[in-house]
Amino acid sequence: MPSPEHIKQVLQDYVDAMSAADVDAVMSIYAENAIVEDPVGSEAYVGHDAIRDFYQGSAGAVAKMELEGNVRVAQNWGAAAMLAYPAGMEDSLVIETLDVMEFDEDGKVISMRAYWGESTARAL
Repeated sequence: MPSPEHIKQVLQDYVDAMSAADVDAVMSIYAENAIVEDPVGSEAYVGHDAIRDFYQGSAGAVAKMELEGNVRVAQNWGAAAMLAYPAGMEDSLVIETLDVMEFDEDGKVISMRAYWGESTARAL
């Protein structure tokens, strides 16, 4: 099972990669057969090819992403509140999200669910 420190670092690495629009770095956290549901309730992306397509289409839409508070870890799960600043509106709008990641024995993410929607956007 991955250590709490590893899980916390992966969530930090994720927001750093999203802020840099670095799709390769984002993909490095995922297991080959991972599932991404972003936002929750939308169609899930399954496997590296589908997940890469999703991030290639969305990574540039975020000017900056950061952790909002501490990463919470329970067994092989990590959850973190995050702030996403949309590109072109980063000075006027923020989207509050809660991302939950499940990790495999090798420390790779096998499931990521992002909880956000219209009700979590707020003006700055």
